Amino acid sequence: MKPIFILIRGNSGSGKTVLANKLQQYWGYENCLLLHQDVNRRNILHTNDHFGSPAISLIEHLVNWGIYHYKVIILEGILRKDIYGEMLENLVDNCGNHAFVYYLDVPFRLTVEHNQNKELPFSISDLKKWWRVNDYLSRNDYCLKSGDTNSFYTKIITDINNPN
Repeated sequence: MKPIFILIRGNSGSGKTVLANKLQQYWGYENCLLLHQDVNRRNILHTNDHFGSPAISLIEHLVNWGIYHYKVIILEGILRKDIYGEMLENLVDNCGNHAFVYYLDVPFRLTVEHNQNKELPFSISDLKKWWRVNDYLSRNDYCLKSGDTNSFYTKIITDINNPN
């Protein structure tokens, strides 16, 4: 069976990490590789988001490696379209109808609330500086606008278990 690739994008504090962690628990660690953009970019490479960032190729290689070793691969992060878009579109194209792309399009006020629950919250000025409006990868993204982590989780599980 061809692996499932789940891409979860959105602004800082939109709930991507919590959602992705919950999805990995659903499939189990032995079946699901979860890649966090921030871990790869900040903790491993110690780099910022910029054109030509080494994070782009590292993430691409890790997803492609995961396709050969796991049933489900989840990639989550802000993953700005202007920087990561071409690489992400190639990954989605390569996975075909086994790729599920989600964009958490939640209001800024909610990202501020979520951010306050982090161990090391960012400043509101940083959140504003990083905020991207409608940074969809394509018009085929599933936009999750209203609801909470549990409703987004249920939507994704339903989509994958009952593909069109």
